Amino acid sequence: MTTIYVDQDAVLDDSRGARRFGEVALRSLGFLRDAGHEVVLVTDPGGGAAAGIPVDDAGALAEWTHIPIEEVPFRPAEQAWYLTTDADRCQGRSARLKTVLVGSAPAPAAIHRCDALARDVPAAVLEILSAEAMRS
Repeated sequence: MTTIYVDQDAVLDDSRGARRFGEVALRSLGFLRDAGHEVVLVTDPGGGAAAGIPVDDAGALAEWTHIPIEEVPFRPAEQAWYLTTDADRCQGRSARLKTVLVGSAPAPAAIHRCDALARDVPAAVLEILSAEAMRS
C-alpha cells in the first residue's frame, strides 16, 4: 500500500461558478483506493476538511483521511506520492515522496521542483498507477 497525499485544490472544480469537488477527480482517486492505496486529502491549515465546500460534496469525503498541509511528511518512511497545485510545495522533499504538479505547468524559465507534471487529477492517477505497476 502506498500513501497518496492530494491537495484539496487539486480536486476542486470551479468551472460551474461554485467550488465543488470534481466528480471525475474523485472517481479517479477512487481507482487508487480500489488498488489498495491510501488517499489522504490535504486541507488548508485551520480550514479543516473541505472548508467552504457544499455539505453534499464534503459528505462524500467523510470516510477519507484528512490532514493539514503542514503535516505532509518531507521524508516519509515508505514510498509516497503528493499531488499538489503549488510548485513551492514540491521543494525540499525526499526521494521517497514523489511530487506531481497538477494543473498548469510552471513558466518555461521556472525551476521545476516537482517530479512530474499532470494536466489534471486523472492524468496524475495514471502516472501513479503506471509507476506503481512498473515497480512491482
